This record gives sequence, C-alpha cells and structure tokens, in this order.
Amino acid sequence: MSRCSGWSAGSAASLGQRQRHQQGIRLARRPAPVATACGNGPDPAGGGPVARKRFLHVSSVVLRDTVNAFPVDSSVSITTERPSKTAELVCASRALHRIRSASPVFNDDMALRMCSPFWRKVVSNKLLAWLVIDNVLGRIAKVTPVVFTRARFGEDLLVDAVENKGLQQYVILGAGYETLAMRRKDLADRLTVYELDQPATQNEKRERMKTAGIPEPPNVRYIDADLNEEELHVALGKAGFDFSRPALFSWFGVTYYLEMDTVRQTLKLIASKMAPGSGVLFDYLCYPSYTPVGFKGLQESVGNAVANRGEPWLSAFNPNTIGTFLQEFGYRNVVNVKPDEAGPRYFSEQKGLTYPAFFGLCHAST
Repeated sequence: MSRCSGWSAGSAASLGQRQRHQQGIRLARRPAPVATACGNGPDPAGGGPVARKRFLHVSSVVLRDTVNAFPVDSSVSITTERPSKTAELVCASRALHRIRSASPVFNDDMALRMCSPFWRKVVSNKLLAWLVIDNVLGRIAKVTPVVFTRARFGEDLLVDAVENKGLQQYVILGAGYETLAMRRKDLADRLTVYELDQPATQNEKRERMKTAGIPEPPNVRYIDADLNEEELHVALGKAGFDFSRPALFSWFGVTYYLEMDTVRQTLKLIASKMAPGSGVLFDYLCYPSYTPVGFKGLQESVGNAVANRGEPWLSAFNPNTIGTFLQEFGYRNVVNVKPDEAGPRYFSEQKGLTYPAFFGLCHAST
C-alpha cells in the first residue's frame, strides 16, 4: 500500500478489510448495541391487527433491502467491482437532512435525485426513514450530521477561494455522488472540478445523472482511478491538471480509515507536488481522551459498529496540536474547527440534531 498517495472512502474501506488494526483507536470491545426495527416509541402501525401485520410485512421487506444495500463480503472488492455503499449513505444523509430540516446546515437540492431507488424511497417516506435511518442503522445514524456539516464547511471555503483568491482547480478525492458541479453553475466558467473515484462508483454516478436527465457539467473532469495502483499526481496529469496553478483538494470522510503513515504520505504529496497556495480539506477523528464526556459512549459504540463491519477507525488526532502536525509538511495556514466547536458554529438553529463532538474539520494550505 505504500504507493497509495490519495484515497477515497471506498479505498479506505478496502484497506480496513485487509489490514489488522495495529495502531488504531483504542475503544472498549463490548459489542455495539443493535437497534430493533420498532425502537422504543409508540406503535408505528397505528394500532389494530391488520395495520400491525401490514407494518411488519413492510418492515421485513425494508430490512431485507437494507441488508442488501450494505453487503459484507470480503471476497469481492466493494470499491472496484461494486459502487461504494459509503457514498450511497452520504448521498442519502444529505438528502434526508434537506427534507427534515427547516433550515438545513447544507442545502443539497440535487442529492435526492442522485440516490438509488431504494434510498430515494426510504428518504422520501417518513415511516421508512424512521425505520431504516433512525432504527436499523441505529447509532451509526447519529454521526451522519458530520456528512452535511463538512460539506458546508468545505463549500464555504471553496467559494471564498474562487471569488476572492482566484482559485481555478478543485479536486474531489472519492467523489462518490457529489453534486457540487450540478448545483453551483455560477462557478462553472471559473472552476475546473476533477472528480476522482473508483470506476464502478464513477460509472454508476454518470448513469444516474443520465437517468435523472441531469447533463454532465462542462467544467468537470471525471477520473476513473484506483489510487491503490496509481499515484494521485499521475492520475491528475492524465486529465489535464495544471500543476502550475494552485488547487484545493477535498478529502472528507477518509483519514480515520487510514493508517497514520498513509495520512502523512497523502498530506506530504499535496504539499510537495502541487503549486504553492494549494490546500486540502479534511475531517478527522479525535482521540477518545479529548472527546467531551457526553459523547464518549457514542464514539465507542459507533467505533465498534464500523469495526464489526470490517471498516475500523485506524487513526486519530489531538485537536489541540493538529496545526503543528500540518506545519511539518509545509502547510502554513490552518483553519481547525475542533470537534467541540463545530456544533455551536453550525447547529445553533437545528432542532433535534446534535453534532457528534469527536470529529473535527480542517483546511490547510501551503
């Protein structure tokens, strides 16, 4: 794996399936809690034997489809032979947030159209969303606010860089079903977007765009790349990337699935191979010792849950020293939203939503 210089979330997942957790995050080893289909709330069937029978039938079908939506089969590469399931859940999370929130942290009006038929059905139906998102996924669903919060954090910084600093290149590592170029047509004549991902996910995204009648944005360069096999700067060079101009890299949802050596290697490559003024956006997991007391149990249970699925968290940071860490690679300017700062910053108008205060947000530039 030493050749891997940049990773998608799917690549990170495959790494987790192949490597032992030697220097990963120490969490308690008790099993993650399993949510029941019906939870502890009122009877969602609305009472009566017919309604209850009907609800149980729907529940069984949804549970079956949910299992199929998240297969665990180590004999098949989930990134090269199948579209990424992680990318699917990210897309669904953004779509559901827009539907449920009166004032979304991040308003992605294209996400629903990019969901698979299964997730579109779930997100669009209150009962199914409650059953699948709030119950079947259980505590994992409680960390989904990170998905749309990091999207807001990154897009705010991107737009500022384009409008005030003349940024012309944006690279999305593990692009999944990202909708930026579809939504932000106002940036089309000023920004070239390079979307890198595994071929299966990239092809699925383009098929969904075609089915939904969404034209491919003229400012996007789609790069089918397996960064386990090809170095990042080589893949970019084949797509006409201009190494003489600064670029901003989006690397969200990845670092905690990688060994620290791989994180270091990627940060070093971006700082050394790209033009001065280039930067990287990423989110990070903090060590449990720095997690606020009220979130330690959630961090533990979610960490156990993802590890049980073969995708363990492998690296974390001290949020108080991440700036010094990044300076080692030549990053001079660092914006670090610490895990306990993200909630107050983005969730002041959100009801019923809590930011999991063990994920930080970072922007570093040379």
